[in-house]
Amino acid sequence: MKPETRKRMDRLILLQRLKYGGIALAATLAVLSFMLFMGYEEEQRVDKVTATTNLRGTIVSARRGNGRNGIYRLVVKLENGKSVKTVSQLSAGIPWTGEQLEMKEYTHASGLKNYVVTRLIDNHH
Repeated sequence: MKPETRKRMDRLILLQRLKYGGIALAATLAVLSFMLFMGYEEEQRVDKVTATTNLRGTIVSARRGNGRNGIYRLVVKLENGKSVKTVSQLSAGIPWTGEQLEMKEYTHASGLKNYVVTRLIDNHH
């Protein structure tokens, strides 16, 4: 093969490789941009917790949830007199009516509040 022909062939091969590399790079950047955008959108939809409060209360009613996952649906009367609904997934025992417990109140940016039982105080039944 003549040196000029070889040089032209090498140049064509290089251009072809650069073209495919450019396409792959553009596709990768497009996918990464999309993933970043979706992550940003998801972050904006998350209702962030703005305050956490420790509370104590008494179980007014305890009802076993559906399934075998140990969830109990509770109605709790807090020390401030307010009644709230929550669930307990504690493995420490069965929550009984009249039992004292500690819980956390999470206040979200939207104003939504949710309650999580952290400890049963007198689980002696």
